Amino acid sequence: MAKILFFGDSITALRKNIVVASEMIAQKYPQHRIVNKGVGGNDTNLAKKRFETDVLAEKPDLVIFSFGCNDAAIDVWKEKTTPRLTIEEYISNLTFFIDEVCKQGGKLIFFTPPPMVLVEGLKPYYGGEPYLSNGFNFMIDQFIAAAKKLMAEKEISVVDVNTIFRKAAANNDELVKLLPDGMHPNSEGQQLIFDGLCKAIDNIL
Repeated sequence: MAKILFFGDSITALRKNIVVASEMIAQKYPQHRIVNKGVGGNDTNLAKKRFETDVLAEKPDLVIFSFGCNDAAIDVWKEKTTPRLTIEEYISNLTFFIDEVCKQGGKLIFFTPPPMVLVEGLKPYYGGEPYLSNGFNFMIDQFIAAAKKLMAEKEISVVDVNTIFRKAAANNDELVKLLPDGMHPNSEGQQLIFDGLCKAIDNIL
């Protein structure tokens, strides 16, 4: 039996009325113990503060982790024009997570955040510059590219959820069917994450 630990933000975390990927993994792999340590609103700075307790103390065999949406978010409603964390801070934190898990002998899978849609409910918060000129995903795309580069350098398995969603949805209207609030996958969207993770898990365990 292996212990598989999910570590991330609200896309990873357990949610009411939605079956998330970790719950689907638990059903598919009953021989393994699944632990979900996703916390809504977390960027990698916040996650680093709980890393020792929520990850290392659990001594997982496999860590499935995903961060980026909160790190890359530009708080337009606070008159910000730059992301909450710099890409350099984000990569430094991801590097720390990877190195510490590897020191314990654990393995890792990183999955990229899905694309976002600027739905009506998000416009009071993000419906301004620099998003209007550049698109709602311009900053998270830069963070994802940097994370994928790091994972390649560290030889960490990547499930490119962002690309999976883009292939499954030809336009924003179709994306909203997977991300009703513009950011968080519903059960159908979580199923896409699950499908991608299964292939990666089977290659590791």
